[in-house]
Amino acid sequence: MGVWLAGCSSTNGRPVPPPVPVAEHRTDPFEQSKALFSQGQYEAAINENQKIIHDGRGSPDIALFNMGMISAHPTNPRKNYPRALSSFRTLVKEHPQSPMVDPAKIWITVLEEHQKIADEKRSLTKEREALLQEKDKLKYTIEKSRQVDIDIEKRRRGTLQK
Repeated sequence: MGVWLAGCSSTNGRPVPPPVPVAEHRTDPFEQSKALFSQGQYEAAINENQKIIHDGRGSPDIALFNMGMISAHPTNPRKNYPRALSSFRTLVKEHPQSPMVDPAKIWITVLEEHQKIADEKRSLTKEREALLQEKDKLKYTIEKSRQVDIDIEKRRRGTLQK
């Protein structure tokens, strides 16, 4: 007849600890976003980060930083610097203790400088277009003036020959 030992004891009298539960397999909440980004699906990656914030599945500061980076990424054909600035500014304002604040501040500075340059470029382009229009008007005026001079000269010669 055999003896079955059950519970938390061992044959030597010392207690045997209960089995250690297997750690739940936790997935990175940003895994899907990373995959979408690497496939060039930038808008979907941004939407995934927004869902992470909304669902509370991951760090909102990281999601905001990701959204800023994706919005400003040079390979994103629909890059949106104002949206990137908004994400970075929200991160700095709402999560001041985040380790992502300093990189976000750097990006804010870079994007604000970029925006200033772009605004100056637009202004210069408008000014250039206005100057080109003025130049065309002056050419037209000069041509008309020459034609008037030619007509006057023809009339003068006509009266001298009579």
